[in-house]
Amino acid sequence: MLTILYIVIAVILLIFSLQFIMIIGAKRSTGKKLEGLQGKLKILEKKGSKGLIYFFSPSCRACKAQTPVIKELQKSNKNVFDVDISRDMQTAKIFGIKATPTTIIVENGTVKNVMLGVKSKDVLKNYLSS
Repeated sequence: MLTILYIVIAVILLIFSLQFIMIIGAKRSTGKKLEGLQGKLKILEKKGSKGLIYFFSPSCRACKAQTPVIKELQKSNKNVFDVDISRDMQTAKIFGIKATPTTIIVENGTVKNVMLGVKSKDVLKNYLSS
């Protein structure tokens, strides 16, 4: 019985450790100068630009909740982009995306903020307007 308890505790610690590592990795991207973006995202490399890039995967459950929020923001802001990592792995690599959903705020060609998980429309609007 004690062995099972130790195994359960070890699994819980492993899960929290992996989440912590992903958060630290995401925060390391903050301040990164953008280079090598293609297509519509190229505009975000310029000074004076500001935008949001949402990375998702069609098979991600959390993404299915976040995607409608992003689609709504895209209607009112031309600098809100979505990237399906299953179709555009090159862009995901540039940003070091390791989990979905990941939302990145870009300002003046630099990563200003990286957010993991589902975020509300109000939170995302605040980042875009600040």
